[in-house]
Amino acid sequence: MQDFLEKIIRNFTEFFNSLDLNKKIGLVSIAAFIVACFVGIVIWASKTRMDVLYTELNREDSKKIAVLLEEKKIPYEMSNDGKTISIPEELINKWRLEIATLGVNFSGTVGYEVFDKQSFGTTSFVQKVNKQRALEGELVKTIKYIRGVKRARVHLSIPESSPFVSEKKAPSASVVVDLERGVTLTPDEIKGVASLVSSSIDGMRNENVVILDDRGKKLSENIGDPMTAYTANRMALEGKVNRKYEKQIEDILSKVVGAGKVIAKVTVNLDFTESVSTKTEFDGENKAVLSEVSNTQKLNGSRPSPQGIPGARSNLPGEQPQPGIPETRNNVDKSLATRNYNVPSKVTKSKNPTAGIRKISAAVMIDGRRVQVKGADGAISTQYERWSEADLANFSAIVSSTLGIDARRGDQIVIKNMEFAQEDMASIEAMMREKENRELIKNIVKYLTVGLAITLFFFLVVRPFIQWVTDNTVETVEDFLPKTLEELEKVQANQKLPGLEDALPQIEEKLNPEKIEGNMLREKIISLVEGNPAKAAQVIHEIIHAQESDKQIA
Repeated sequence: MQDFLEKIIRNFTEFFNSLDLNKKIGLVSIAAFIVACFVGIVIWASKTRMDVLYTELNREDSKKIAVLLEEKKIPYEMSNDGKTISIPEELINKWRLEIATLGVNFSGTVGYEVFDKQSFGTTSFVQKVNKQRALEGELVKTIKYIRGVKRARVHLSIPESSPFVSEKKAPSASVVVDLERGVTLTPDEIKGVASLVSSSIDGMRNENVVILDDRGKKLSENIGDPMTAYTANRMALEGKVNRKYEKQIEDILSKVVGAGKVIAKVTVNLDFTESVSTKTEFDGENKAVLSEVSNTQKLNGSRPSPQGIPGARSNLPGEQPQPGIPETRNNVDKSLATRNYNVPSKVTKSKNPTAGIRKISAAVMIDGRRVQVKGADGAISTQYERWSEADLANFSAIVSSTLGIDARRGDQIVIKNMEFAQEDMASIEAMMREKENRELIKNIVKYLTVGLAITLFFFLVVRPFIQWVTDNTVETVEDFLPKTLEELEKVQANQKLPGLEDALPQIEEKLNPEKIEGNMLREKIISLVEGNPAKAAQVIHEIIHAQESDKQIA
């Protein structure tokens, strides 16, 4: 094995020394390039593969995680903007769990855990600040649970209470939300965030919560005037009722005229006047005695008629009447009865709806039909056809019944048949197909260009370079090979081609011309026999029979 290696090294050294300077430089450059590519591939294959641990971080969070990874001696990579941190992919799940276990809070979000570590000498001011920080942190954590919210910041303004201030100022809050790409908060979600923040702080109202997005756009309405808020709520209710009626009309008519061929707009005027009425009814026939009080008085009295000398003496009591004087009698028979009856009564208190319908106005536009018509040449075409008046009347009756149209209330409904503008979907599809074909052709041309460039590089650069390097060797070997027997003898005698001894034929010192001629004749005969065995067998057969016939003649 060692001899074989030494022989290879010796042959390569002789080959390299036989090249000129330019070819030596080219060969060394190509060898260095190949070695560099091989080393790069090995390094790339053995390099640690990194995966994203966290992304979309701010500077404080990325710095906090980087310090933690450095303390644990974990290799990491940070993007140029500092928002993404990557670690070896086999450590991703482990370190996400580890960071969550350590209680690392992103974006400086600190909730009630701020009270976990309290010193003995904490002042009341620090306690108030920590309480506000805790409230803000907990609100941020809760807001981030909303779908689409990536980050959030909450700032609370809670005025201090004082016994010397007669009117207390209401607390307020500011909320900034950073949303995911392509996500927008609906009005209901914005109101939900405002209600969440206002409900967490005592005395805070929804209109005191200002909500902004990451671009500084104000999302909340913040209507502070009660009358304005009441008006906005009424308008929102009317809009909701309008959309409900419009959907009902489009749903019921689209079953007949087709989907997308009905447009309905409804305006409902609501009456928000509140009225309360009380009605009392009595039933005189079904009465009953509730209570009865009777008072009876009977008095029998008599006294003599006036007599004697007029004056005080005759009127004194106890005076004996004179005989023969008639008596005056006064008998009283008095009866008083009080009877109370319970008469059934019915009391009805009614309150009219806050949002009663005052008037309904509806406008409906319907597209016509498209029927296939056969022409004189037999070609089938599509023709627009309007709905008849009877059909429109049926549509009007259906819509009137759906909305509850009342002519006495002044409701109006208008139904018109008009041709809708048709989108040329065929041209759009053709444009899309053309665009896809262009993209396909572009990709094919791109890959063909790359393949052609690689092919041309091989045939125009690599192959000529290899030939350029090896031409010298081929020409030198051909020049050095002996052309005659005398040159071959000289080569073997002088050893001018080291390493080629095994490749050159060995010539005997003394050549026998007859032997050489016999060997050549034998090789010629063997080649003829191998080329045509049947003919050779026939020739041998004839030779044998010819010898036998000669013997018989002799």
